[in-house]
Amino acid sequence: MAFVCASGDDPQHQRSETREGTGLLKQSLLAAALMGMVATPAVAQWLPCIITPGCSITFVSPEYAARPVQPLNPEAALAAVNVFRTKNGRGTVVLDARLTKAAAMQSETQAKRNRIGHDGPGGSLPKDRAAGAGYRAKIASENAAAGQKSFTDAMRSWEGSTGHRENLLRPEVTAIGVAMAKTASGRPYWTLVLGAERK
Repeated sequence: MAFVCASGDDPQHQRSETREGTGLLKQSLLAAALMGMVATPAVAQWLPCIITPGCSITFVSPEYAARPVQPLNPEAALAAVNVFRTKNGRGTVVLDARLTKAAAMQSETQAKRNRIGHDGPGGSLPKDRAAGAGYRAKIASENAAAGQKSFTDAMRSWEGSTGHRENLLRPEVTAIGVAMAKTASGRPYWTLVLGAERK
């Protein structure tokens, strides 16, 4: 399975994806999990995604699951984000070392706990982590993904998801940071932080 999760820094951006059937599927899976019908160790990994707004699950083929994880190339990730933004009438962004540090903190946190999410150490949120890395964020949105075998696959997931797409296309964003960390078993956690700094 592959997961994606989006978080913005304002209440308007913190809404659930509204694809047809998603709510019913999440409710059904949650009910089944709560009734103990699917009480397996694997559920602990994806159950938080079911109840997190802006999170979605994609089931993948065994062939895809067996593929090796591609290393992250930050410059290629930046190029992919900029191609998507310009194709959709938005300005380009730059790679920022501080936002990359914030993204790395979150990827490492997710990999250590083997769970996708936007809550970080001490309950930190994307804007908190950006500040901790020295970035004075006016905006700090975060897209997270788990299980995708490359940044390209994570980006494709985000492009097709309402909340993630909104984060990618926020007109005020001027910089990004990107990171990937793996669990001990090799499961990748991708984090993209999109920001605009206070002047």
